[in-house]
Amino acid sequence: MSEDFVKVADTKDIQPSHMKEVQVDGEYICVVNIEGKYYAISNICTHEGGPLADGTLEGFEVECPWHGSKFDVRTGEVMSPPASEPEPTYQVKVDGNSILIKKQGKNNKSSQLELTLIEKDKVEGTDVVSFKFGKEKEDNSLLDFSAGQFAFFDIGEVYNDPKGPIRHFTISSSPTEDFIMFSTRIRDSPYKRRLSTLERGAKVKVRGPEGQFVIHEDYSKPAVFLSGGIGVTPFRTMIKYATDKQLSLKIIMFDSNRDRNNILFKQEFDDWANINKNLKIIYTISEEDQSGQASSLSTADNWKGEYGRIDKAMILKYLDADTLKNSIFYICGPPGMLKAMQTLLQEDLEIPRDRIRVEEFTGY
Repeated sequence: MSEDFVKVADTKDIQPSHMKEVQVDGEYICVVNIEGKYYAISNICTHEGGPLADGTLEGFEVECPWHGSKFDVRTGEVMSPPASEPEPTYQVKVDGNSILIKKQGKNNKSSQLELTLIEKDKVEGTDVVSFKFGKEKEDNSLLDFSAGQFAFFDIGEVYNDPKGPIRHFTISSSPTEDFIMFSTRIRDSPYKRRLSTLERGAKVKVRGPEGQFVIHEDYSKPAVFLSGGIGVTPFRTMIKYATDKQLSLKIIMFDSNRDRNNILFKQEFDDWANINKNLKIIYTISEEDQSGQASSLSTADNWKGEYGRIDKAMILKYLDADTLKNSIFYICGPPGMLKAMQTLLQEDLEIPRDRIRVEEFTGY
């Protein structure tokens, strides 16, 4: 095991739905066991310093015992006030019966900086908007992110939002691009309403990067992306990065959407597929009319993609036995899609759990 990781507990020490406070390099950390999967979050509440491990755990949310602030243990995001600042999170690994946490060395700590909005791009026919921010040379601490990671965006003047005044979004731009971008659906929440009013030149505070939903390092193993709707954003950054860096990584993406209007980044994906011989994208649309036929929107313009949701037959149509046997599978989308894809891979296709990476897309 890498010396960057330090053992903090044995698996028997933290039973499912329980928490434990540990220390790493003087930092107090709350380790959580949720259905056999371990997460680590700072144990000190960002509101007034309450010990989170002494609080209560419900699903993926830990509640501070002092004033009731709630945090998502997967991301550190504030889920309920009075806290307004997210919690730092830590990478966890299990080696045999040992629980290990990655040390937060100087180069691994997330940082906060201010970025300037340079462009807003609304996807026609949808409620999706991409927000682009300029890069500055002095921003290296944040901008040295890996494709697929996320960051927290504090846009200011957000009041009475039940999820708090800060949101995390996948950085949908690639490290190779000269801007920072995230893309999200605009909903009727105080945060999203405030976000939609931002104009060019607006300043936002950004903290990150965070997250481990990143490309594997062994490029001899193909990557298979299973995307649902707005969950395609981490795959945009991964595909762009792999294309720009000319990685010897075979990528096959199944991109599922309601209809053609909702296929995000399609022109970019098609352009990159034309220059990246290792990239193949299969689009599928699920919207059908009463008769079970694809909608007229889908057939009007010589649609060459697939119809229906991603299923076993569709995957076997495009993946041969060797690819199935050796690939690392990545799933990103809304909760229902994640559950369906995990069942499909593990039960129908018998893909081992250690070759499946999952990212629940919460950036709505």
